[in-house]
This record gives sequence, C-alpha cells and structure tokens, in this order.
Amino acid sequence: MDGTGENAVTASGRDPAQCGLHRYVQLVAAALGADLNGSRYGWSSEATAYLPLPQRMPGNDDHRLALVWDEKSGWSVGVEIDDDFLVLASYSEDIVPAPRVVAAFVHNVVVDGHVPAVLSGDYRRSEVLLRLAAYAPTGPDAQTAMLPPHSH
Repeated sequence: MDGTGENAVTASGRDPAQCGLHRYVQLVAAALGADLNGSRYGWSSEATAYLPLPQRMPGNDDHRLALVWDEKSGWSVGVEIDDDFLVLASYSEDIVPAPRVVAAFVHNVVVDGHVPAVLSGDYRRSEVLLRLAAYAPTGPDAQTAMLPPHSH
C-alpha cells in the first residue's frame, strides 16, 4: 500500500520494480515463516524494506530480530535497540537473492552465528530494478496479500 491506501501490486500504471519489491518482501516473509505485521517497504530515492522476524537476538531474548534491505546493500539481520538498528550480519553474495537464500542466511546467523562478509560494492541500480521487476505478479489472478502501509 502506498500513502493513499492504494495496493501497490494492483495499482494501474505502477512501475514493475515497485510491484516486484512488494511481492519480493512477501515471498521472503513466507520463506521465513514471518508475519507481515510491522513490515514495511519504501520507494523514494531508493528501494528499502523492513521485516520483523519471530526470532530473538541470540543471547538476549529481550530484542526481536529484523531484516532490513536496501537496493545498495542488500539484506542485513539486526536488532532495534533504543531507536537504533544494530546490524549483526549482512548477506554478501547478492543484492536480490532468492527468498529461500535469504531464509538460509537468517538461519545461519541465528543458529550457527555465521556472519558473512560485506558486499563488495559492485552495485548497478538498473540491474536491481530489473531483478525486482521479475518478482512482480502478472495477470489479474495473481495471488498476493497486501503489505501494511510503508512509512517514511
């Protein structure tokens, strides 16, 4: 949904990459078994997403983990502490990995404590937008649930 309450997936004239981001976040949430409550995505100067996770911070059950994504850095697992987001690990191999790969990354961080290296910085916005557009549902019968409104 955008700020007007419009469904980003079914809105006419919407950029396919924006629709793809919407669907991509849904698929990542499904791969993780995560609830979409509290999730948000944004599309202003760059594409971003936030997805709260059911898991808690290893060694500290007071803080719930979350995934953040942006088109320059890809996915990171972290925790919110006093209005700050502390990154615990970032996925280093792809900016738009398949949802099952994101789920495996989160599992490795939570269960194994595996912390991948940081992305090399080989970023091409046009490639990221094309890859997000590939996730956009097609046809009037495409099954999608609506994400909560994004916030800025």
